[in-house]
Amino acid sequence: MKLKTADVAKASAAVAGAPARYDDRSILLHWITAGLVILLWGIAQVIDFFPRGMPRITVRSLHILLGVTLGVVILLRMAWRASSGWRLPLAAPGFIGYGAKLVHYGLYLLVVATVALGIANVWVRGDSIFGLLTVPKLAPGDQVLKETVEDLHGWFANAVLILAALHAAAALVHHFALRDSVLRRMLPGRDLQ
Repeated sequence: MKLKTADVAKASAAVAGAPARYDDRSILLHWITAGLVILLWGIAQVIDFFPRGMPRITVRSLHILLGVTLGVVILLRMAWRASSGWRLPLAAPGFIGYGAKLVHYGLYLLVVATVALGIANVWVRGDSIFGLLTVPKLAPGDQVLKETVEDLHGWFANAVLILAALHAAAALVHHFALRDSVLRRMLPGRDLQ
């Protein structure tokens, strides 16, 4: 069965009695997550441009601190969603709606894996956090392990960014092409029916 644009738009409208947008805490955690993902990826792209020593240690430490913050935020977000967050109907019927749900779970999984690999990266490499705390090397001299964990962390971070960009593009298609309320469900502010 082929869905027409108008059918998708009608099906993705809010169900009678259901909230027209997510609760404020879910929205806040969503945008904090998005901001941290973009900021962390951007920082990772420029770390090696900083001179060795304290400038690079400071930028890497900031990346680590923000990565730990992302880990806490994503765990809070998952706990909130599992216990108290509002569950809205699927954004679209059938395959499209379940595909969107799969993308959401994929994003959660990729972010958790990226943060875990980041923590592993710190332990494998050994690091100084702002020159105040030294994380010892887990496997001194094992260059292959160090490079493997670092590469995996980077690949997963890139996968998060790519999937998040597709997620954002889909939200924009819903808003501008399908002209439905999918994007507005996650915007901060008052109910925007």
